[in-house]
Amino acid sequence: MSLKYQNLLSPIEINGVLLRNRLIATPSNPHFIQATEKWPTEALISHYANKAKAGAAVVTVKGNNPVKTTDPHSLTLDIHRGEHQHMFAQVADMVHYYGAKASYLVLPDMNIVKGYDASDGVLSEFVAGDGSKAEYGKAAPKELLLKMVETYAAEAKLAQSLGFDMCFMHMAYRLMFPGRFLSPLSNQRTDEFGGSIENRARFPLMICEAIKKACGPKSLIEISISGREDDLFEGGATLEDQIELAKLCAGKVDILQIRGGSIDPSQPTYLDLREIPQRDNAAAIRKGLRDAGINNVYIDVVGGCQDLNHCEDIIASGDADFIGAARAFIADPQWGNKAYEGRNEDVVPCLRCNKCHVAGPGNWNTVCSVNPEWGLEHKVNRLVSPPVAKKKIAVVGGGPAGMEAAILASRRGHTVTLYEKNACLGGLINYTDGIDIKWTLGNYRDYMVRQVEKSAVNVKLNTAATPELLKAEGYDEVILAIGSEPIVLPIPGVDRENVCFAIDTVAKEPEMGENVVVIGGGEIGVEMGLHLAKKGHQVHLIEMQGILSPESVPVHFRSLFEAAWENQEGFTYTLNARCTGITDEGVTYLDQEGVEHLLPADNVVLAAGMRAKHAEAMSFFDGTCRVHTIGDCNKVGCVQTAMRSAYALANNI
Repeated sequence: MSLKYQNLLSPIEINGVLLRNRLIATPSNPHFIQATEKWPTEALISHYANKAKAGAAVVTVKGNNPVKTTDPHSLTLDIHRGEHQHMFAQVADMVHYYGAKASYLVLPDMNIVKGYDASDGVLSEFVAGDGSKAEYGKAAPKELLLKMVETYAAEAKLAQSLGFDMCFMHMAYRLMFPGRFLSPLSNQRTDEFGGSIENRARFPLMICEAIKKACGPKSLIEISISGREDDLFEGGATLEDQIELAKLCAGKVDILQIRGGSIDPSQPTYLDLREIPQRDNAAAIRKGLRDAGINNVYIDVVGGCQDLNHCEDIIASGDADFIGAARAFIADPQWGNKAYEGRNEDVVPCLRCNKCHVAGPGNWNTVCSVNPEWGLEHKVNRLVSPPVAKKKIAVVGGGPAGMEAAILASRRGHTVTLYEKNACLGGLINYTDGIDIKWTLGNYRDYMVRQVEKSAVNVKLNTAATPELLKAEGYDEVILAIGSEPIVLPIPGVDRENVCFAIDTVAKEPEMGENVVVIGGGEIGVEMGLHLAKKGHQVHLIEMQGILSPESVPVHFRSLFEAAWENQEGFTYTLNARCTGITDEGVTYLDQEGVEHLLPADNVVLAAGMRAKHAEAMSFFDGTCRVHTIGDCNKVGCVQTAMRSAYALANNI
């Protein structure tokens, strides 16, 4: 049987180093997989080993050195302490054990250049040295740059001595010190290190040359750069600039990873409707290299690469030489193996929610919405109990939690029947059909339905399970995944015909008038308001708190969400507003001074949250068998909490 993805999985030799395929696991790790240890613990070692086991050709290890930081989710490791080094060596050994090459992210102690920047007078969070605030830095003198060159080379050599095959350096979107030199936005020097692209690239490429000298000319180097900046920031590096930069890398850099122009677009969220935003930039840079006769610089495109058919096409078409991925390996830890098995339809789709950075504001935890094992990989053997005697199990509710529980319980050998009162599976996700920014959620729903169809689960649609029905069937255990229902606000007029709940927005939108008021500014309320505004309605949202969508992920998501609602034509909002009633004229509310206002409204959308169906769930506890509650009917949450609860329960029945 031939491989379906022959280009994606074809080996390649670069500078004498053989890579088994075109999949690179880019630098990422659960921020909270370990505590204050300054060395890779067994948890972190297992995490990197599993990427290699999943089929990656290169696994990039974040080997950060200690930096004075106030960042609560900064995992800092110290490779320079002798008593730590055997643990770093074990990381490389485990990656090698599963057939991949180990790449070390070189990041020397940035305290060396604290207070300095590429040039004078540029506001930057980097200058403070801890990311806590933006400050103006001083242009680093040449002697300090030369010291940094030596420091980078020494750390790369140390990593090589511990078994790492290659190194990686982050130089995209003006984030790290060398990358500050590459951009005209942060480099306004007039000496040999500023001005032309040749001068701006001088210091970063001096680092690469020094590493080649220290580690040997055949030691591979990968660096990341922005594909372009001028599409996001006036005066930023153009695509033509980056093509010239790529040409300058010949003989100094082996793999050029193409990212976005700033930190957020490099990790696209579902707000970006483009699947792989950097594909065109990567293709243009690669073409520029090949047109110039440069064949020893290879292009790695990163950001949104997960669909294996599209990844294959990228390599086959020559748009890039490698597929760089972080979240693909997070959402589906078998992603690479599924490529070898030709199973694109079974790849778990990433929601692009970015909860893999942090779960939410003030919640310094590492989770994945669609992979319940993320961050717990090293504990799975303890968390999943061996299958026991075969049981007859009923699952009530065909949303994400119900489908996951049914699939897993069936895989464990139980006889499972899934009851869904509606005509299709999907639960509340079905209410988002037609909302453009919910495209990743729709993909995930479709994936879950496919997995149910492939399983041995007996599905009964259009069947409202009752305690009496389940009792008559004689089930050994019952899993309730009946979800939640909208909260009805205790205000006059809430029962008017022109009022609907947020979950009914898509269905009701064609009947709505010009002016729509959304009551409730959480994530759902804002998303529904944006949807209505895009459909041509004049939307005004009112929120009791002083901030919209307070539950939004703060890292690599919130800034884009804010930009979406601030720039959407037809969408306005009022904060610190308490709704007092719905009348013929519209919606009345009190501002924070207690003054009442009237918002004209043809229609009103209630987005005040959801309530767990506790009473309905408790009606199934009749003493005849063990009954479990998972997902929103236990506690209202999100896809991530629903999937984790289903995974935990089903793997222990």
